[in-house]
Amino acid sequence: MGTNEHLHGYLARIGLAGTLRTDLPTLAAIQQRHIATFPFENLNPLLGLPVQLDADWLYHKMVVGGRGGYCFEQNLLLRNMLAELGFRTRILLGRAGPGGGVVVGRTHLVLLVHLNGTDHLVDTGYGGLVPTGPLRLEPGLVQHTPNEDYRLLAAEDEYRLEVSLPGQWRRLYEFSLQKQEMEDLEVANWYTATSPASRFTRGLLAARAEGNRRFTLDRRSLSVYHPGQEPEKRELHSLDEMQEVLTETFRINLDGLQGLDKLMA
Repeated sequence: MGTNEHLHGYLARIGLAGTLRTDLPTLAAIQQRHIATFPFENLNPLLGLPVQLDADWLYHKMVVGGRGGYCFEQNLLLRNMLAELGFRTRILLGRAGPGGGVVVGRTHLVLLVHLNGTDHLVDTGYGGLVPTGPLRLEPGLVQHTPNEDYRLLAAEDEYRLEVSLPGQWRRLYEFSLQKQEMEDLEVANWYTATSPASRFTRGLLAARAEGNRRFTLDRRSLSVYHPGQEPEKRELHSLDEMQEVLTETFRINLDGLQGLDKLMA
């Protein structure tokens, strides 16, 4: 299947029609609909299934197959579609570890999109606190999205992304502007998808944002976030309950997946 057919299928899947321009409102609409449509999830690494990065595999897994993925899958699918629409993008890698002086490898893939002389950070693969709008690459500027506020800070040769939460600015990740080759991505993705030390092989994670609501799943703990309110939380106690939440809340097609009993481990 050609990339133009991919684009038509992708736009139909996220519910965008008509003539699309290479401008900021179109980019924001695509980003928000992408995040609402394709859930962040790590079922493949958790179930011992491969995660590939070629365009056909990503399209058939996510657009045709009704699945989601993590940053490599989410942002590469988005990058492929933006390129078909004429957007200028660059692939970057960031450090999304625990912080606090702990240094981790660059295993978080994000996009830099260049529009009318201005660069924007675009990310659809950061899980529960993923930015739901493009962010100007302008240090110190507080930027609003349909959900939280964000800011970028400059430090040496990197930028840090932070999110505004009640009473604090929380660090999400650092990234540099160095262009990455596919070989760099393959190495980082292989570690993320297969290493016993990767959080994606050790427990179920899922997230989706739609409108001003966020849904997150961390192993058996489900949370629903509404602006300015305490999150609704509940524990999932059975495989049937887990499968219902994954299907209904996160909109993940579970057909054909084997070994789902591992999700309750």
